[in-house]
Amino acid sequence: MPPPSCRLSCGGDRGQLFSVYFFLERFLGFRFLARDCTVAPPHDTLRIPEIDYAYAPPFLYREILGYDASDGDFAARQKLSGGNMGRILRTAGRSPNPAIKGLLFYPFVHSAAYFIPPQKYFAAHPEYFGLVNGKRIGETISGQLCYTNPDVLKITIDETLRLLAKHPEITSVDVSQNDSWPDRSGACECERCAAVVKEEGAQQGPILRFVNAVADAVAKAYPGRFVDTLAYSYSVSTPKVTKPRDNVIIRLCHYACYFHGIEGEELGAEFRQAVADWRRVAKNVFVWHYGVNFWSYLAPNPNLDALAKDMRYYHRQGINGVMLQGDIQSPGGELAELRQYLAAQLLWDPTLDPMAVREDFCRGYYGPAAPEALSFLDLMDRFGRETKLHIPMNGWKPEEVTPPDFVARGLVLLNRAYALAVDDVHRSRVDKLLLPLWYMQLSWPDKYGLSKAEGRALTARVRAVMERTAIDTISEGPPNAAEFIKKMEAAYGRPAGDR
Repeated sequence: MPPPSCRLSCGGDRGQLFSVYFFLERFLGFRFLARDCTVAPPHDTLRIPEIDYAYAPPFLYREILGYDASDGDFAARQKLSGGNMGRILRTAGRSPNPAIKGLLFYPFVHSAAYFIPPQKYFAAHPEYFGLVNGKRIGETISGQLCYTNPDVLKITIDETLRLLAKHPEITSVDVSQNDSWPDRSGACECERCAAVVKEEGAQQGPILRFVNAVADAVAKAYPGRFVDTLAYSYSVSTPKVTKPRDNVIIRLCHYACYFHGIEGEELGAEFRQAVADWRRVAKNVFVWHYGVNFWSYLAPNPNLDALAKDMRYYHRQGINGVMLQGDIQSPGGELAELRQYLAAQLLWDPTLDPMAVREDFCRGYYGPAAPEALSFLDLMDRFGRETKLHIPMNGWKPEEVTPPDFVARGLVLLNRAYALAVDDVHRSRVDKLLLPLWYMQLSWPDKYGLSKAEGRALTARVRAVMERTAIDTISEGPPNAAEFIKKMEAAYGRPAGDR
């Protein structure tokens, strides 16, 4: 009798990897929890039952913008289909591990200034740029293009086709607006753009007509490739007349409460409407979901419960791609490993029980310290549910959100967890759990009960943890962890002998 055979198949090279990793997880008990933690159950003898199983994840595009996802091998183990993190870090001057190919957007986002750079065109052709209050604006933030200018369209089409010819790895060319400051969009007010906005009833109108024209050129020259654009800030609402071409991806940017989620909150009403409207008119809607406090990567962020609810919401609404933006710049952000694992599991299968996923992670990652770590997560969930504050994307001041009681009770639980850790590996992981609470104490000692003498020793411990775990950035911007430590040492002093 011939030996039994096992055949794992999935679309594409990366999909083939997913089938292998899924088989290891589901049928052999492996867990790919973090870059520094793979749980491999001991097997003296492998007995594989008869399996007849097929599955297609509902989210075609699954990506996490987090530092650990810059390791393409690890991203594949978590069955993430995006391939952008490696390129993002290379652009920022970092050196990630080689990335396995995935869905790649290029230029990644806010690409108006890439196609029509002001330094190249503004002096000779101010008409390429948005007219605001009678003045052309050649800025890369709160300065937009004149999307009805035919020369702007021609330049963009030519460059898009050049990119696709040179880079066959590109899935979609991003043709999107520049970023903008609140209440200053920079949208063009010229006569032609204003007429389109009036006809379409939305600022997205001129942008989408422009993007569709680029997409038509791409469809003719490169069938199967895409053009993507943002529905973001002033361009969230759908136009009344124009609909996206089938090879256009709408990247709808999340705007709802971090702590309570999308549903049931007045803050999320506009976003819920945008989800429904774009799903009605667009074949491809990917959501850019924000999951981090950009003002403080280290401060407590009680959004795990809301994050799980939001992933299920996207599934019910028929969204076909989700990207979670976390701490891109540095390893070791607040709950970075758990948040990435939870999100990756739910992006693959949003019907999973998030509490079971969290428990699975904690037992594998924290070992004997897991019970106290799980109790801390329960405490954080209550903090998130009970807060009366509703915080949208971007950031918040940690001291205005985080209750002293949460910090005090969290320290008790996690100090117990540290005592239960059996080796340096697990103690280091609990240190990272403690870091957000220490950050609150050091930054606001009067509110969170820290004396100067205690602060001196705690600063030294925080510095050691940051150095050991390579944390160099604690808020969006250039590396600034060393600056924080320097500030704390100036406030509290350095331990004797540590000079």
